[in-house]
Amino acid sequence: MLAGIYDPYLDTLGGGERYCLTVAEILAKHGYHVDVFWSGDSQILNKAQDRFSLNLKNINLVPDIFDIPPQTISPIHNRHFLHRLIKYSHSYSKFDEKIKKMIQKFRITRQYDVFFFLSDGSSPFLFGKKNILHFQVPFSQETLTTWPLIKPIKTLFLAKIICNSQFTAKFIQPYFSKKIDVVYPPVDITKFSPADNKKNLILSVGRFDNILNAKKQDELIDAFRHLVKIHRLANWNLIFAGGSLQQPTSNYFLQYLIKKSENLPIEFIVNPSFSQLKELYSKGKIYWHAAGFGVDENSHPEETEHFGMTIVEAMASGLVPVAVAKGGIPEIIDDSINGFLWKSLKGLTSKTLRLIKDPKLFNQMQAKALLKAKQFSKENFEETFIRLVKIK
Repeated sequence: MLAGIYDPYLDTLGGGERYCLTVAEILAKHGYHVDVFWSGDSQILNKAQDRFSLNLKNINLVPDIFDIPPQTISPIHNRHFLHRLIKYSHSYSKFDEKIKKMIQKFRITRQYDVFFFLSDGSSPFLFGKKNILHFQVPFSQETLTTWPLIKPIKTLFLAKIICNSQFTAKFIQPYFSKKIDVVYPPVDITKFSPADNKKNLILSVGRFDNILNAKKQDELIDAFRHLVKIHRLANWNLIFAGGSLQQPTSNYFLQYLIKKSENLPIEFIVNPSFSQLKELYSKGKIYWHAAGFGVDENSHPEETEHFGMTIVEAMASGLVPVAVAKGGIPEIIDDSINGFLWKSLKGLTSKTLRLIKDPKLFNQMQAKALLKAKQFSKENFEETFIRLVKIK
């Protein structure tokens, strides 16, 4: 059996990429030969294995037929795939380039028993036996309504449309007649556990950029400064951990954050490995998350956190989350039960102080956070996803 995976953002190695590559890992586990369409960094799967602790040894990189030209993938490692691609495209050299690409996609994708496509707001023609279109982002109305009128025809070729949260599905569903399934992202909670002696540490995990659903570390620095300077919070540290596509010295947003945090007990861990991240989680007590703060989630839902995998990882590690009440986050945190939701920086600081000053409250919430995290386990994800794949 053949399975194809396409993620246009693979090099960002964010939550959406973990989702897609976990799908690849699971399909391989269930006997599929899995091809990931990618023509960028040829070491991307090795990097993803280290970042996400996934088993991707049996996953293959094949040339990207959707966007990036295929020259950068070595034909030595993909000779069988390239033979098929050349065989099906060489005779169409007289056609318009778009027609050639359409025929190429038809000839290639029709060979797959399952094709999983992460949407960037578009919906391509997919011709696999079972095509699954996945939305990680609740794209705005402007993005979705600019799709061509041919979209209903494309939808006929889709077996399933899935979203990563009810929040995302709420914005996507009106544009499809086909029912959307919600499959929450997979978190391998068995790999996370709290340390016996936790430290006075607030942790926030998220990439260091200021683009789509920015993690708002700058706002969190302001909140922490308020705790230290106004509330005289002592012996507590804040650690930011996250990825950077650029070298840290060339990442201007990261450098801005470092400058902003001067004279505060704040540390930055850039591009941590999975083992580093796991250790940080295990030692921390409180988890902060601010993506979506200051955003009108009805007008710009794409700028919020669409689910929040790092929040689940934190809960599974015994941290109590204090996160902004936006996007898909309320689907994870039951306010005042297994964590706190906040709407203002004042709310963030006041609820954080409650946890710091009341150890009994912290212990109660920690126990319930550990239980809630189990609902988003990798095992539950695998069971749900494979069931959807098998439904005709």
